[in-house]
Amino acid sequence: MIQPAEPYHPKVATNSEDDSERAAFKEALAITNRHKSRSNFWGALAILSNYAAIATCIAFSEYACPRLDNVWASRGVYTFMALIIASRLRAFEHLVHEASHNNLFTNPRAHEWFEFTYAFPVFRLLKVFRTLHLEHHKYLGDPVRDADVVRFIDYGFISDAPMSAGRKTWLMFGLPWTGWFHYEYINTLFTEFWTDPTCYPSKAIYWAVVLTTVYLTDTWTAFGWYYVVPWLGILPITRWWAELGEHLGMNMTGYFGNSRTNDGFWQRWWIHPLNDGLHAAHHLNSQVPYYRLRKAQAELLVESKAFRERNTFVNGVWETFSQIYSRPTIIRPRVEGVQAEWNNGHQMWAKKV
Repeated sequence: MIQPAEPYHPKVATNSEDDSERAAFKEALAITNRHKSRSNFWGALAILSNYAAIATCIAFSEYACPRLDNVWASRGVYTFMALIIASRLRAFEHLVHEASHNNLFTNPRAHEWFEFTYAFPVFRLLKVFRTLHLEHHKYLGDPVRDADVVRFIDYGFISDAPMSAGRKTWLMFGLPWTGWFHYEYINTLFTEFWTDPTCYPSKAIYWAVVLTTVYLTDTWTAFGWYYVVPWLGILPITRWWAELGEHLGMNMTGYFGNSRTNDGFWQRWWIHPLNDGLHAAHHLNSQVPYYRLRKAQAELLVESKAFRERNTFVNGVWETFSQIYSRPTIIRPRVEGVQAEWNNGHQMWAKKV
């Protein structure tokens, strides 16, 4: 059982980086700048490989399950395949993240041209996500303008009053199984996808084609088991755990140590696919594409003492959750009178001030 080392109490820090830290940051940034080049091949491969993995899981499940005499073995095969499919849907979400930084293709406009291939399957709108996410990078740790911080303030992870271990356990491991995050997802991102004027009529055409194909082939049952269950049943829980692991328990005010690197087996292929877990390197330089991020991190670990010593690297989900229990989350002080710049009428996690 995880035991917090001390009461989990967020602190607020002032920006006290000295010249040496700025110099270390510039040195580390120069190392990552070697890896900024984009590739149409790797961007396309990432999209196509997700579809191939999903198709393989469906084919394997449809072949194996009817041939297994034991019903529990059949259910086990399906469950494992559904988890893999959910991980690929999570990968599609990460490709939306990559596209928000123009990291998938050499031509920035190509990210909008091919948005239907990677964003529409998970009901994401690139323009809306980009608006929020770039503010997260620009104002990392800001209690008003960083939507991630605002979200965790709303849930009580970041508060002037310490959160009990029991409350943290409930939020991390109990609440996800109540259906709350599934409801939240439908009520926010899914609803936003259809109500926001962005990408009409292409998103309507896309889903009309998908559902018409399912209707004409009479594959509603397969659509439910192999898409709806992974997308609506598993993905919201996976996304919540991914969100928790990125910045909670970190000092979000400095050049280094503001993001956790989650690089365990389950994190690599399920919660943080496509190098999404290499978050410290990503926040150091968001212009490095996912397929060059591991090489950039390897060079940083060798050449940058500040990156190597001041960042947090974990190799398992349990280690990540243990740190969330035991470490304070340090954010920036609130600037009175400042309103979130991205609050432009879209459904956002942050509240108006």
